[in-house]
Amino acid sequence: MLKLKRSLCTECQICMAICSWTHFGENTTKRARINVTADWPKVPMIRVCLACKDRECVAACPHDALSWQNWIQLDKNQCDGCAVCVDACPVNGIRIDTKTGFPLICDTCGGQYQCVQWCPTKAVQKKE
Repeated sequence: MLKLKRSLCTECQICMAICSWTHFGENTTKRARINVTADWPKVPMIRVCLACKDRECVAACPHDALSWQNWIQLDKNQCDGCAVCVDACPVNGIRIDTKTGFPLICDTCGGQYQCVQWCPTKAVQKKE
C-alpha cells in the first residue's frame, strides 16, 4: 500500500498523469486514482486509498461491489455508481470517474506502484 509524505510534494501531478495513463491510456488528471490538490502556500493534499484497516468503503457498499484482495477490488457488475463508498472513505481517497460513473480506487497498479516509481520527490512511497 501507499505512504504519503505531503511535505515533499511539489504539486507536479506526475503521479496523477501516470495513474490515468496506466489505467486508461489517457494523460488526464481527472481519471487518476490519486488526487493532488494545491492549496499554496499550504502543503498540498494528496488523496488516495491508503487501504485502511477498517476498510469502511467495503463495509458501506450496499451492493457488495467492493472487496479486499491485497487491495480494494471493484466488481463493476455489482456497482451502480451510488458513491456510498466515496462518503465512507475516512481519507477522501475515492472519487467517481466522470466517464464511467464507477469509483476510482487505488489498486497499486496491480502491484507495480507506478505513482511511487514516477514521483520525483518521493512524496508517494510504498508502505513496507
